[in-house]
Amino acid sequence: MKTKATIIAIIPAVCMFVFSPGCDWGGGPDNETTTTTTSDLSTTTTTTVTVTPSERLQSTDFTYQGAFRLPEECNWGSRGMAYYETGNGGSGSLLVTGFDLNEPEFAELSIPQPSTASNWQDLPEAAVLTAMTNFDGGLVEQYSRQNENFDAEFAVVSGIAVVPRQGSQTSDKLYGTLDYWYGVVDDSHRTVWISDMDGSHARGLYHVGPEELPYHGNKCGDYLFSVPQSYANMYLGGRTLVTGKTRGAFNGSQGPTLFAFRPWDSEEPSGDLDAVPMLWYNIYYPECAGPNVGDPSQCDFPDFTMCDKWEGGAFIESGDKRSIVLLGIKGLGDNSYGAPSSSDACQDSQGYHCDPFERQVIFYDVDELGEVALGSRDAWGVVPYEIWRPAEFHLGDAAGHTCGEVGGIAVDSAGQRVFMIEKGFGGHTNENAAVVHVWGVE
Repeated sequence: MKTKATIIAIIPAVCMFVFSPGCDWGGGPDNETTTTTTSDLSTTTTTTVTVTPSERLQSTDFTYQGAFRLPEECNWGSRGMAYYETGNGGSGSLLVTGFDLNEPEFAELSIPQPSTASNWQDLPEAAVLTAMTNFDGGLVEQYSRQNENFDAEFAVVSGIAVVPRQGSQTSDKLYGTLDYWYGVVDDSHRTVWISDMDGSHARGLYHVGPEELPYHGNKCGDYLFSVPQSYANMYLGGRTLVTGKTRGAFNGSQGPTLFAFRPWDSEEPSGDLDAVPMLWYNIYYPECAGPNVGDPSQCDFPDFTMCDKWEGGAFIESGDKRSIVLLGIKGLGDNSYGAPSSSDACQDSQGYHCDPFERQVIFYDVDELGEVALGSRDAWGVVPYEIWRPAEFHLGDAAGHTCGEVGGIAVDSAGQRVFMIEKGFGGHTNENAAVVHVWGVE
């Protein structure tokens, strides 16, 4: 089993973007028509999709409402979070993943009235509505025993999503994803499973897309979220779930990824998930991010380091404004490798060090990502159009630097609320408690 020290050792570090919040990395597409032609020996079929660009959601569209604490069951976990619209008697609840060292589990939590108290211990605490419950049925351990290149000791639950029943299914489903954080072989691995809403009848594991590049387990599993059906129909062939990951080696991606896949529509599915890429970046090693020698200008993703870690993702819209956002931590120092250079380093083990750290929310243009899925833009040709460093996060010095981590994002579309997890309270090497921040979207 991993120890807390092991978890600390995998806290990522990343280089700072040199762009300011609100910066524009290039405009979205104008009104355009994308034409795809397919043919066989006897017929030719042309499909035309007319794209009306969305207005970009900005950080200035968010209004802070306050925060609340998660119960201690969520300490050293809270990587994944989903909004459950019909939970808590119809008033809505949050499903949050548990302790990293346990097998995949989640709890249903209430959503208290958020507070703007400056001391995190004075914040209201979410009530446990359903205790931590396993929802993989031992599938991850079973997969580990059957695959010599996969060790369950290095796998933690990192994504969770509620999906309404599809096709012939008789009930709604929970989807879970794995962060296999020590994927150091070129072989791929499966990252997705499903269960009933109470965590029972787990099925899987499933591979996102076929087991051939660009699809790979080192590109999936850190975050999981859904997109509106209308957007999925326009760009993604109806696929409504999205997962992704940052892993700068072993067929991963030197920058965050997004892969859309189709939810299962039967009770006993088998095979690979039907998927399409929306975002991934090439690996240039050691040119881009080799230890102590990498040059950030050689990376597709601006200033990528091997320490980058994005933990939460969401499709957020308000009126005509839309964006896909990712929440993560990013280091502001050099991409150095070896022992920590000082006792103040966030990681005390051998590895990459990029101190100091800050929390970032990066915004992606949904139409540019859609063009990738349609095949009219390179997957590595899309970069964030805005970087947001929320001042409302509690931990950090005057410059916002902290060793604290982040967790998942959840969206209450009907209530126009966005939830983001901040971790590290009580000490990132000690209690590592979590707080949920709440914003309204205008």
